Parts: sequence; C-alpha cells; structure tokens
Amino acid sequence: MPGLNLTKIEAAARAAVVSDVAYDVALDFTLPGDVFRSRTVLTFDAERGTTTFLDLVAHEVTRVEIDGEEVAPASVTTDGRLRLHSLSGSTRVVVDALMPYRTDGQGVHRFVDPETSETYLYTQFAANDARSAFACFDQPDIKGRFTFTVDAPAHWVVVSNSTTPAPATVEGAMTGVAPSGSVGVSRWTFGETDPLPCYVAAVMAGPYAYAEGALTSSKGEISARVYGRAQLEAHLDAEELLGTVQAGLELYERVFGTPYPYEKYDQLFVPEYNLGAMENVGAVTISEDRLLFRGRPSDGEREARQNVVLHELAHMWFGNLVTMRWWDDLWLNESFAEFIGTWATEKVTEFADSWVTFGANRKSVAYVQDQLPTTHAIVTEVPDTEATVSAFDMITYAKGASALKQLAAYVGEEAFFGGVASYVSRYAYGNATLAEFLAEVEASAGHDLSAWAQAWLETPGVPTLSADLVEKDDATIASLAVVETPAADFPVAHPHRLTVAGYSHGDEAFSREWEADVALEAGSVAVPEAAGKPLPDLLLVNDGDRSYAKLRLTEASVATAVAHIGDLTEAKPQALVLDALWHMCRDAQLPAEKYIDAALTALPVMANSTAAESHVRTLVVALTRYLPPTRLDAVGEEAAERLWASLLGATPASDIQLQLLKAYAQVARTPAQAARLDALVHGESRLPELTIDTDLSWLLLQSLAAAGAVDAAGIDAHLASDDTAAGRRRAAGAKAAIGTREAKRAAWESLVRPNGPTLNNATQYEVGLGLARVTDPALIAPLAEKILDDLLDYYVPNEGFVGARVARYVFPIATIGRVPGIDAKVEAWLTAHADAPSVLRKVVVECLDEMRRAAAAQAV
Repeated sequence: MPGLNLTKIEAAARAAVVSDVAYDVALDFTLPGDVFRSRTVLTFDAERGTTTFLDLVAHEVTRVEIDGEEVAPASVTTDGRLRLHSLSGSTRVVVDALMPYRTDGQGVHRFVDPETSETYLYTQFAANDARSAFACFDQPDIKGRFTFTVDAPAHWVVVSNSTTPAPATVEGAMTGVAPSGSVGVSRWTFGETDPLPCYVAAVMAGPYAYAEGALTSSKGEISARVYGRAQLEAHLDAEELLGTVQAGLELYERVFGTPYPYEKYDQLFVPEYNLGAMENVGAVTISEDRLLFRGRPSDGEREARQNVVLHELAHMWFGNLVTMRWWDDLWLNESFAEFIGTWATEKVTEFADSWVTFGANRKSVAYVQDQLPTTHAIVTEVPDTEATVSAFDMITYAKGASALKQLAAYVGEEAFFGGVASYVSRYAYGNATLAEFLAEVEASAGHDLSAWAQAWLETPGVPTLSADLVEKDDATIASLAVVETPAADFPVAHPHRLTVAGYSHGDEAFSREWEADVALEAGSVAVPEAAGKPLPDLLLVNDGDRSYAKLRLTEASVATAVAHIGDLTEAKPQALVLDALWHMCRDAQLPAEKYIDAALTALPVMANSTAAESHVRTLVVALTRYLPPTRLDAVGEEAAERLWASLLGATPASDIQLQLLKAYAQVARTPAQAARLDALVHGESRLPELTIDTDLSWLLLQSLAAAGAVDAAGIDAHLASDDTAAGRRRAAGAKAAIGTREAKRAAWESLVRPNGPTLNNATQYEVGLGLARVTDPALIAPLAEKILDDLLDYYVPNEGFVGARVARYVFPIATIGRVPGIDAKVEAWLTAHADAPSVLRKVVVECLDEMRRAAAAQAV
C-alpha cells in the first residue's frame, strides 16, 4: 500500500512544513488479547493552511481530535496514514488507538516465555515502525521530545529513554497479563527527552531482572543498568559490559569533544531480536539469542559482543545526537559506528587485533556483496522506506567503515577526529548530511575531499590490487609496482595508503624481510625500495590490510601459501593470505580443493578467533557450492578427518580447540564421523578440558541430524533437558536439518504454510538455516523448484527483514550442478515476477548471481 511506504520526496515535503514537535505518549500493556492501547497527544508547528499527515499503523483507531475538534477516524485514516488538513499553525492532535503486538522483531514485539509464561515486550522502531506503537512523524529529520507514560502489570519493570522513575499504583486496576491470572497495575511516568528521531525512541516492559551500575562521565555520574530475562540473570555479564562502556565513554568524550549527551545508559538483552543491537537513546537493546552466552563463548564471540557494545555507544553521538536527514545517509551512521567501534575495541579492550577480526569477517563479506549485480555505492539513493531493508548490508557497514579508515589515513587521524568533533558540536540535537560531515573534515585537514569522496563513497565495486613484478636473472627484483584494477563496471581509480612487504619462507617459518609504505593515487605506483631485493616467497601488496581491495597474489605467492600456510602464524598476514585465497576461489581463479586444503592446514594455527570462525564458514561454502559435486564425498570425508585429527592435537581448553570442534561438527558426514559427535553429546567420550555445555550440545545435535544420525524423537528427547525458548528454537532448527527429503519438505511447509500462527522471527531463522543444512546439497534438489514456486507466497506475509533473511537462507543455490537448468528456472522466476516486492527480487537476483559464480568455480 502506498501509505505504508514513505518516499524520500514525501518526507522532504513534510519536514519542510513541520517543526517543534513534542509527543506525550501513553501506552497500556494490561489489555487481554493481542493489542495494547495507545494514546498520543502530539503538538507541533506548521505553516497555516498546511496539509500533511501522521504515520499510524493501528489495529483500530478509536478517537481522533485535531485542535480540540473531534473527527471521525475513518474520515482521516487510510493505508497507514492519518491526514491533517488545513492546519492552523500551532497544532495539537490527540489519537487513541488499539495497536497490534508483533512477533517479527519490529514495532512492539511480544515474547511469551515458555518456561514461566511471563510476557516480555521490547520496541524496535527502526526504520519506520514507531508508527506501529503511536501516531507520529516517522522519519529521521523530524525530531521530537518524547514523554512516555506506561501502564503495566505491577510486577513488571519498564525502561525508556529517560531516567527510570518509581512506579505508582493505579488504584483499583487489575490485569490478567500474568501467569497467576490477575495482578495489580502500576503506572510509569517518564520525564521528557531531548529531541530524538522516532526510530531511537524506546519502551521495554516485562519482569526483567537487572544488575545495577554507574558510569563516570566528564559531566558526572550516569546511571547504568544491564537487563535480561529473570532466569538468565546469572549470564548478564554486567561487569564486563559496563566496564567496556566505561572505557569507551572516556575515549569517545575525548575524541568527540562532547560529553555523553543523555541521562542514563541502560543495556537490555531481549529475545527474538532481528539485529545484533540497536542504539535506542539511553536504552540499548542487545540480542539475547546471539550475544547472551549461556555456555562458553569463543574468543571471537566475546570480541564481537564488546565491539557491538562500543558500536552502539558511539551512536549516542553519531546518529542520535546528530542524525541523518534521510535513510540514504544511513551509511554515515553505521559506517562511522562500525569504524569507531573497531578502532575503540583495539584501543580499550583485550582484543588488540580487532582490525584483523574486521577484515576476516565483515570486510570480506562486503567484498562478496560489492561484486553482486545489485551492488551500490556507499552513498546511494534510498527512494523510500521499503528500500531501507536492503540498505542494511555490509557495503553500508564494512565498506563504509573501510572508507572512513582510509580517510583517517589520508588526512591524518588528528585532522579526522578534529573534523568529527566539530561536526558533532555544530549539529548537536539536529540533522546533517554527508556533505556537512565532509566539510568539517576538510576544514580540519585543509584538504579538498571531493575526489576522495567520488572514488570511495560514490563508486560501487571492489578494486583489486596486484603486483607488477619484473625479475632479474639472479632471482632478485628488477622493479615492482602495485597495480589497482577497478571493478570492470565501475572503472574509477581509488587512492590507497598501502604497505608492501616481502616474506621469505624457511625452517617452517615465514619472515618479513622488507616493507615499504606507498601512496597509490591512480592506476599504479612504483615501489623503488624493492629493487635489488631477493624475490620473496610471499609478496603482499596490502600488508596489514590497510585498504579496501581484494588481493590478487602472484603465482609464486599462491604456491607458497597453499604449500606452507600452516607456517604463517602472525595474525594479520595469516588472515590476509587466507582471505585472498578464498576470494580467488570465489572468482574461479583457484580450484576450490586448493582453498579447502589451505583452510584445513591453517585452521589449527589460526591466531585470530574470528578469522578461524570465518574460514570454517567459507570452508563449508566451498565444499557444498564451489567443489565439483563428484568430488564432495571424498573431499568432505577427508576434511572431517583432518579436522578431527587437529582437534585431538589441540591444546586443551584453548579457543582453537573449541573452534575445531565446531568446524568438525559442520563438516562431519559419515556414520563413523557422526558417531564421534553422538558420543560427545551423550557423555560417552570427552575432550580434555572442553565441556559440552547446553548451547554446544545443540550445535552438535544439529550436525547429527544433518548426518542422519538422530531423528525427531531423539531431538525431542534432547529438548526435554533444555525446554527453554532457546531450546525450542534450536530443536526446530535441528528438525529442519534432519537429513531426509521428508524433513526438508516439512521444514519448508512450516515456513510457507504454517499449521497455526506464523512462526516467530527467531524460530523462522532457525528453521531456514536448518533446512539449508545438508551434508550433500543433492538432498534438497527435489525441493528446489518447490521453493521457487512458493517463494512469493512465503515472502508476502513475512515482508521485510524476516522474509528477506529467510528467503536468502533457503534459496537453493547449492543445487547448481545438481539440478539441470536450475539457473534458467530462477531467470524465468524473475521474468514472471517483475512486480514482486523489490526486496525479494533483490534476494533472487543475488542468489542467481551466486549460482553462476558457483558453476564457474565448479568448472575450475
């Protein structure tokens, strides 16, 4: 419906006539059924005679009053909008409505705890779902002051953007929203906020437990709590989270030149969350499913959580205090938080190689996305709110962060942060654009950045760096140049600040023999320092991974890397070389079997935990997509045996021991290999100093299911020992992973034609991933056409983040080479569904491209 999709043009027109907005919002969470009561008293100024509209997606609008005059709701509401005609200037609007609870992670999400029957609520309003809770101007450049009042069961706590007040009893009121059937009602009245965009306003409510804390800001002490569901209180890790925030707070106040701008800083672990976290002002929501650890996390998982904490903290200044005007500058919010979060992780946590983590994971994924036919510039037009779903990608996050890292190197870190500080100060509590940000950095640095911005921010595609090496007869270097090859469709040169290094290999070790810093402005740059030096066994033209570019290794370097990567133990070059081999595999320039061999050799000695996790994931992709199907059984079985041998030789209690077990579980395929996992799950065998905790046991059980070693009854028996929200999700995913065609078909049916209510978002993700989990993609070949036939029927009721994510999970990419003509069938789908939602078409176009890439890789 047009009204549900706000266009950039409509938003600009509305922002031009609306100002001085204030919301007084009362929410009543005590009603029975699937709705809550919302009352909005909205005041704002508008030019006399203006006609505009509010956003409102309600179950039922029960009352509308405009400047003291009641109007029939049906006369002014349609398709998610409430029309306001011929306004008188200073305007007051009152809207009473019944609003729907949601289970897709947006709006007001309701979770009913299967262990306690308690209800937990949280809000997720980005990009434009505040309208699902109250009437509003749901766009980032119409900021408002919010006053929230919340009625809730008396045993709940309520958290919002302002300091949490003491609740008052609502005399005589009772509610049945409680396991006991009837409890009293409390009212929570929050103070008025500073001006905020609607998407970072927030209300969380439920019987949350919390750990009390405090932060020290340059302006004094700030209240800080860490919340989570009551039975997870022992896993909140509040001391670690608050310690990370305190360190980040001190760093950010110094480099941003502005004290923390809000009253408090709460962090809440919430269930069934679509994102990693969300920067709601003073009330950051964090995914319980992904970032609250019931068992032992890997070092990479711990680092990821600390990075997320610092990322969201940075948004308090960059995104909240100063906000983008429209979603096409979303990249600036997210790229900056991605950059500064990684930079701060390196500065203030134990994880000193956070840029290695970034390169091995998120930047490498950005390379993949930036080669798709749907790639876009970092700065890209977002024509409407529907398109924002596609804007949350690794081009926005990781390529943008890489560009900002290059910008800091290009102008100097001091000048860069000087520009950031003046930008935050100048535009505090308002909105700004990329041009205004760059103007501040230019003024600080004394450089014109227009050419830099055109190359890095306005041009799509991944450049490739390679060496133009001329040898002498005496095995020394005659000349060396670094060459940039831009993406073929976007032939624009990029400026790079690079380190070039030559490594020798001997005595089972690599040694960096020389290095040189170079500035590549366009095309190529000579490296005169290399002349006369012995030919290196390994040549890296982007040593230290300083720039955003794929690395094309020389033939000699590839041979050295494949043969001896197990001897390369320094984190940065190790991750860089393995990532180069991975992308050469994806580009059909290196046989998948060679990448697989290199990854299996490197994994036991990986120096960075996230790099290990990343290459376990890409190892599985190489096995199931890029390896010729006729080689899968032999190579897959050998891969699992090599991983098992490495696992047995790993240092007890080490992070790599845990990583190798997870890797083995992902690859195990034969009955004998599955039997090892079964023995670990049931305590019949043990690995030294490695406990098979609850979460790890589910990972192993899903692997047993994929290998055909456990059935639905066995999964149910395991669920009996962990009948929790997490356990139920994992059980659904394990059942979807069962290695039979019947189980795969049943999993798909549960998504597209559920027997009862639509599955909640988190369970859909588990089922989608489980369906795609196979030891041999031939298993899902008979389902491939069925998925295509049903794809639109699945997506429409799940439109948005959930639908796009699950569609990508289940898309039968790996059936290429196993289902004759499957790529042509996907092409036919696109032709037949030209009017399908743009987000779904984007998913299909990208999956088709990956099919073609897989076909090319299988042919190498």
